Amino acid sequence: MDLRHLRYVVAAARNGSFSAAGHELNVRQPIISKRIRELEDELGVFLFDRATSGARLTPTGEEFVVGARRIIEAFQRLSERARARGAGKTGRLVVGFYKSMSSGCFRTALKTFRSKFPGVEVELLEASYIELKAGVMSGTIDFAIVLGDTGRTELLDSMPLWAAQIMVALPKDHALAEKATVYWSELKGERFLVPHDDPGPDIRNIILSHLAAPSDHPEIITRQLSRESILGEVASGQGISLQCENTQPVLGQGVVLRPVHDGNGGVRLGYIACWRPDNSNPVIKNFFEIFRFVD
Repeated sequence: MDLRHLRYVVAAARNGSFSAAGHELNVRQPIISKRIRELEDELGVFLFDRATSGARLTPTGEEFVVGARRIIEAFQRLSERARARGAGKTGRLVVGFYKSMSSGCFRTALKTFRSKFPGVEVELLEASYIELKAGVMSGTIDFAIVLGDTGRTELLDSMPLWAAQIMVALPKDHALAEKATVYWSELKGERFLVPHDDPGPDIRNIILSHLAAPSDHPEIITRQLSRESILGEVASGQGISLQCENTQPVLGQGVVLRPVHDGNGGVRLGYIACWRPDNSNPVIKNFFEIFRFVD
């Protein structure tokens, strides 16, 4: 007995004849008749009463068809789930990112993906760059979103995503707060507050690359604080901070954000996605397709 036999029996019961069942299934009537007879011989019972007018279920056949329909429906559901999983429409995905990452692009892409693929459970994990890379390498994280260029992550595949404008967070009473745009040359001698966690080290490197002259004298203070707490320190006059363009200061916090420009215009931070080359999770492909077109 196989699924084909069950389909033939159910179709014959539904149509009331072997020939009509053959027409529905696009199978020749003699084949339908032969397979059903083989099944009856295997079971040792008659499922149909045969007559010139058609085929009618026996009492045993009526009971058999109920179970056969359930098996066929269960198999169809199982097949649909398997196809959906193979196409990345169901399953689970673990996405890692920096604790202090505030990119609106990331949130937008995540919302779009969840709306388009409601059958996929997306688990988010906040960690440092070192922890994220280790998680991807070990397979506990499917892929991570980090700052940098595609060559940053050795042994991992990577793909560029988007770039975020760098903003400077200033106290409302700062001398530069009234300016629409702030230039790096105007930030000489400032006291920068940088979070210890990522992307703090990247922010520090950006500051040093733009204020590297001996006369610039930037003071960089690293603090084990969240992005929100850093902004609170800025509001209280303890220094200034660099943030991504989508950072939203808390209402009434006393902080303003201004874009930072150099001689070529705005300064932007690039984000990349990285993953293990041998990761076979089919959900990843669909996730990348959503993220690829978000900017």
